[in-house]
Amino acid sequence: MLENSLPRPVVIAARGLYRSFGSTVALDNVDLDIHLGSSLAIMGPSGSGKSTLLHALAGIDLPDAGRITLNRSGSGPVQLESLKDKARSALRREAFGFVFQSGLLIPELTAIENVAMALMINSVPRANAMDRAGRALQQLGLAGMEDRRLGQLSGGQQQRVAIARAQVTGASVVFADEPTGALDSVTSEEVLEILLECTVGAGKSLVMVTHDRSVAARCDRIVHLSDGRLVDGNVSHGRQGGVRS
Repeated sequence: MLENSLPRPVVIAARGLYRSFGSTVALDNVDLDIHLGSSLAIMGPSGSGKSTLLHALAGIDLPDAGRITLNRSGSGPVQLESLKDKARSALRREAFGFVFQSGLLIPELTAIENVAMALMINSVPRANAMDRAGRALQQLGLAGMEDRRLGQLSGGQQQRVAIARAQVTGASVVFADEPTGALDSVTSEEVLEILLECTVGAGKSLVMVTHDRSVAARCDRIVHLSDGRLVDGNVSHGRQGGVRS
């Protein structure tokens, strides 16, 4: 299709990323582009630098060297590494969403409160935040479960809450670290489908760390890390009609 042949704009551009922890090099001169409306899987063995790369791209843990440029719609490019901690935190709240293996939800809060919290910390009034959170949960098949706490939800349902929280703010990029790692195969497929539809299906970007080849194969592109180096960054995959491996 013509639209698939057109280049997508780059929403995050990383150049020359280097990060070490003592004598251990976690990222070694990594260059990577994240394109708007596409999904990227980051793979590699344990200790290869996958989570370090994800955290760097999201401005959670800055690299020792290199540049990370965020191109936001309606504003000029932002250099993440040049921002102070407070500014980076605000940027993460506004522009990024996060889904982790364990969800990192607050067990004392209900499902709707967990989702609304992402809005309220951005100064959205509580009534408005709760209304938007309720609609987000309903869209993910959790109607009637809004007032349940985490102990009353299955693992798959908890991840749906986490996905709702990640996208309710309108974040342009969602970062996911092993989002299906604690789920059985059937639930994993359901959650992955929802995650892709809420991000790529809505014109947003998804950056996902995973050990699961079948999960990675659902993304538009896979990159592989080995000892902090990007060893393969040009494999395209199925959602856009590319070659599957």
